[in-house]
Amino acid sequence: MTDTEATRPGGPPPAPRTGTPDAAPPEPARRWLAALQELFLVPEPYRDERADRAEALDMLRCGDEVLDALVAAGLPAARRDGRQYFDYFDLFNLALTAASGSSLPEVALRYSLRWMNRAGTSWTEPAWWSFDFTLECGRPGGCGADPRWRHALPRPETCGGELLRLDVEPGGATVGDGTVTYAGPGPFRIGGQVRTQGESRTLVSPALRRAVAGFMDAGYRWLRIPDGLQLDEERLLAAGLAPCISASRHLEKVFTAAGYRARTRRGWILGTLDLEHAWVEVVDDDGVVKQIDPVFAELTRYAARPHPDLAPACLGSRLNRLLPTGLPAGERPAAHWCDGVLSQPRSRTEMRRLPAAPTA
Repeated sequence: MTDTEATRPGGPPPAPRTGTPDAAPPEPARRWLAALQELFLVPEPYRDERADRAEALDMLRCGDEVLDALVAAGLPAARRDGRQYFDYFDLFNLALTAASGSSLPEVALRYSLRWMNRAGTSWTEPAWWSFDFTLECGRPGGCGADPRWRHALPRPETCGGELLRLDVEPGGATVGDGTVTYAGPGPFRIGGQVRTQGESRTLVSPALRRAVAGFMDAGYRWLRIPDGLQLDEERLLAAGLAPCISASRHLEKVFTAAGYRARTRRGWILGTLDLEHAWVEVVDDDGVVKQIDPVFAELTRYAARPHPDLAPACLGSRLNRLLPTGLPAGERPAAHWCDGVLSQPRSRTEMRRLPAAPTA
């Protein structure tokens, strides 16, 4: 087992090896090495080391010399067939932590969040979107016997919107109250159009305001974390992390313990990089459901010139950029079974804003 293979993910990398000191790291590497010391590395059994060295270099844009220094300092790199492979989440989170300004995650986030500099009416006005989800079996050997599929339906009506059109391929699928199911060979696709609409709202309850302010003031960081690990929200919060599923589940418990009706909700952020999302909804003292989305507020940090009112609006208002399902935060929208085994399918998601209301 190599030194990098022996690294224990789930916390800071080990201290540098002692003995004859290596040459001082190159100047460009210092920012990256400092970020690595702060990084929460994805632990087993949640690691998925499929990003090869070329993909790592493309994502980090740090150069071969810096990547070598990172691996030597403890960035986990599995070795298969003489090649290095990295966990995608480790790379993404390292890029955000290093904040070089040129990594692919930073550039993509700035581009996809460019709408955040617009006025508040753009977050609440009616907006029309097309959506397309295509699912395929992810098994390396191909799909097995008795393939079945399930996908959550968009439920914009729960947030003031409307499902305008639904297309399902191939035919024979069953459209239920909140999901579409299909038995047969893939690929399986659902698509259509929705209208979303927001509304400016603020928290009335002093208890809820204190709970949300306490959470936001705790200094939790947003990183991309595998869904299964996010269900262990107390572990992540103890590490100073609050990704969307973990944050939502934790706040649901806080609000419920304070005597309020609350629920988490899974859905998508429209028109941004990380499409799948989760937030919490709570019935305020005025009887109105308020959306509390601390991660959306945190994402404003990665926009080039975010409107100063957007982050506060995420803590009570209903925004037209959120497309809900009927699922709680911890459930994935897509599922696939074959050979009697549940697996996560390969999913291609496309959501596009329409320039105007679609004609009938």
